[in-house]
Amino acid sequence: MHRREDDDYEKYFRQSETAEQQDYEANLLRGFYPDSYHPTDDGTGRVRDSSHPTIQNKMKDFWKNTMEPAIADATVNVNIVKSALMVESNVNQDINNVTRFPEILKVAEVRRGLDLGLEERRFLEMRKVHVRNCFARYMGLDPASVHPDDIPTVSFGGSGGGFRAMIAVLGYSQEMKNTGLWDLFTYVAGVSGSCWALAGYYTFGEASVEKVIENCKDRFHPDHPLSPEAIRKLLTVPDGAYVTLGPLAQKRKSGLSTVAMDLYSVFTTGYVFLHPHGPSQQDVAGHQSTWYKWSHARDHLEGGKEPLPIITAIRHERPWKDWEDKSQPFREPDHSAIEHKAAKDAWFQWFEMTPFEVGCDELEAWVPTWGFGRPFEQGRSTMQLPEQSLSLLLGLATGAPAGPLSSYISTIKRQLPPGFIGDSISEIASQVSSYWGKQGTEEFENHHPLHASNEHNFVFHLSKPPPGKSYPPGLENSPRIHLVDSGMDNNCPTYVLLHPSREVDVILNMDASSDVQKDTFQERVDQIGSRRGLKFTRRNNLKAGTDEKDPDRFKGLYAQIYDGTLIERPQTVVDSYGNKVTNPPAPVCHRECTMVYMPLLPNERAVPGFDPSTAKFSGSYNLVWTPEQIDILVKVCVQNFKDGEGAIKMALGHAWLRKKAIREGTRV
Repeated sequence: MHRREDDDYEKYFRQSETAEQQDYEANLLRGFYPDSYHPTDDGTGRVRDSSHPTIQNKMKDFWKNTMEPAIADATVNVNIVKSALMVESNVNQDINNVTRFPEILKVAEVRRGLDLGLEERRFLEMRKVHVRNCFARYMGLDPASVHPDDIPTVSFGGSGGGFRAMIAVLGYSQEMKNTGLWDLFTYVAGVSGSCWALAGYYTFGEASVEKVIENCKDRFHPDHPLSPEAIRKLLTVPDGAYVTLGPLAQKRKSGLSTVAMDLYSVFTTGYVFLHPHGPSQQDVAGHQSTWYKWSHARDHLEGGKEPLPIITAIRHERPWKDWEDKSQPFREPDHSAIEHKAAKDAWFQWFEMTPFEVGCDELEAWVPTWGFGRPFEQGRSTMQLPEQSLSLLLGLATGAPAGPLSSYISTIKRQLPPGFIGDSISEIASQVSSYWGKQGTEEFENHHPLHASNEHNFVFHLSKPPPGKSYPPGLENSPRIHLVDSGMDNNCPTYVLLHPSREVDVILNMDASSDVQKDTFQERVDQIGSRRGLKFTRRNNLKAGTDEKDPDRFKGLYAQIYDGTLIERPQTVVDSYGNKVTNPPAPVCHRECTMVYMPLLPNERAVPGFDPSTAKFSGSYNLVWTPEQIDILVKVCVQNFKDGEGAIKMALGHAWLRKKAIREGTRV
């Protein structure tokens, strides 16, 4: 916020030479005295008029330091108001523009079943051809000796952890591309912060890790994405108001109310996606409109040239619950700490968002990505809207910032004219303030105490009830669906990579969680593995050294191999909150899978004395990073990968030999 003018008058008042001169100059600046009135000073007899150099200089300073910024601010505010007022009008016009949004000509339909969609199956055929020679080259094998059916299906997953996780995924990916390992991946998936990295890579990054890293260096400092400076910049650059607020206007047009997470979504993503463009290198919001359409990432998948990206979110399934309130999905602000902890038969359903489809294998229901966000009934969209903005999808996946959102939302509210988007933002600000209470800390134990975004439920009234019966309570009787950060269930995207129809042989999980040195991964992998009918066993039980300055302290821990064998699904499982609960339903796997766990550990060889989990600037909830800090984390990630690459190649080699033995019938 800018200082009040009275503060500036007092500043000049204190700096004046005498009491009488103080009074004169302060009132002159206020405009109370005419130029012809010239009081004397403290008895020297000197008369000072407005042409005196001292007063002239101070008036010039006042004009330059106070009046010019104030006028500029007023102009900016007027422009923001004008742009914001036009957003809804422009959205109402564009919503029927078939040239801009050709998808509105199509009715979206729900696909049922556990099989992969047609587009993904076609992609797999092309990617398999691409991977064959890359696998042989990376492993140092003669391509002629590698049967296509023996090549393992390899995937890479990134954890949650805010911008730290995003940068870590980019750091590991940079070195994986340099070594050729990236070309072996069929799937890349993310939880929470890692989803930012994938979204950037497949949109403005144009499949270049370096481009995304450079944009992070430009954007992640000095402003927080939800600071007044960032918000004002985003709303004043060309197309800024339309790209940022348009998705909210379209959401309202579809019949959905806006909640705090929607604001977080569009402002955070919008700021990260800002790019310089043109001869003047002026920042432009949405330099390419396709950046905000996740379905357009398919352009990078043509011919199988890049792995298929999967963004994840989860839904809190409580079978006894029916839909009650269209605006608030949970009665309590922190549903993880209250309802879920007390419910042994509640669980989280994993939803995935690829450029092809959005859906859930537990529900065996999928919709085209360009159709997600529309109202549905009986398996068909009832309003043919443009594709929902990627900024809103990322909001579902990436969760909330750590600080009290009330201050951020109040900042957003100040930038917008009254009445915009149904006066909902003022109400949101007060709701968040009342809900937060004692939980408004930089880091909170119970995840994200904010209500999930409202989305149209594509399985609403999907199955017809028996004659004479009404729809029973549950998801299919709820017109709304509420998805949240999947890190609330498990901080690695293992679940979606184990979709049984994907038949993944090797999963590389990069973990940028804060607790990577607490050796809790076995519990997390047991939780997901048990749902899928797999038991993961760590191959080597190594422990870290105690000398923090020892460069070999974490030797053998940068890439840890877990062997997954098929088991009968257990009746109970320990969930993420330490409760022993009924094993949640999930389609089971039918083949073994190897996992390589790659925790983001300190690396004395790369950056002595730096611990990514405890360094203040690399906290999970810090959204301001300098270029130097980004370089530090990338450097650690690159060295961590190098130190663990031998184990990765070992896991790939074993998976290849396992598939070869099965094909040849020589495996016992």
